[in-house]
Amino acid sequence: MAILFIDHGVVGGIGSLGLALREYAQRIVTLPGNDLASAVKVSLEEIHGVVVGDAPCSVRLTDDSHRSSMSIVAEAHNLKIPIIGLGFGALVIAKALGSAIDELNPPEAGWTNMTTSPTSRGDALLTGVPWTLAVPLWSCQCIGSAGPSMKSPGMRSLASTPRQKFAMFACGISTYGITAHIEWTTGAAEAAIQSARSEQITHWREGAALNSATCQRIAKKIFESVTLSLMPVDRVNVGVARDLHH
Repeated sequence: MAILFIDHGVVGGIGSLGLALREYAQRIVTLPGNDLASAVKVSLEEIHGVVVGDAPCSVRLTDDSHRSSMSIVAEAHNLKIPIIGLGFGALVIAKALGSAIDELNPPEAGWTNMTTSPTSRGDALLTGVPWTLAVPLWSCQCIGSAGPSMKSPGMRSLASTPRQKFAMFACGISTYGITAHIEWTTGAAEAAIQSARSEQITHWREGAALNSATCQRIAKKIFESVTLSLMPVDRVNVGVARDLHH
């Protein structure tokens, strides 16, 4: 059994989630996110978890893009194989399951407060997570929330930011997405600072200095829950979700 990582080409890849998975002896296999030929050959019979990775900030999710990634996500969700999406990967999951994707213009970027929702209380992945946490964001798109038809059936918001209702969400009992970049390592956070516009660099640096250590500590706690509760190594029954106590 293995974890399937759908890699959309961002520097840093699976980030600190990968560190947590490997620490607990998880095997990770990587699939390029827009490789249609390889995606056709993917069998989920030996997969006990799917991680959908982030993409460079220039990449947009449209009706015609990333169909291979969305196809795998939809199949895994139907089989109740646990899934988690990071950044752009969260949008891929939401769109694959029927949500609209809206543009954020200007982007929501920088260190921003993310506030957990009442529905997140007691969620297996968020045990010990504070109600408000400063997180790094670089979101050019978001999950639509204009009306009931704009989001996937069964999707619930676990956390929001000032401009994103579904900054963290769950759909069913084993599909999750988070648009904030809690997976960023120190190196990835520094790369974001270097990529920021000149007028934003001070904000990025100050935010990292004040909040990076706390964010990384909380992210480690969340990702340990992913590897121990959501996608445990002993989950050998294909297509059967491990019990999560909400």
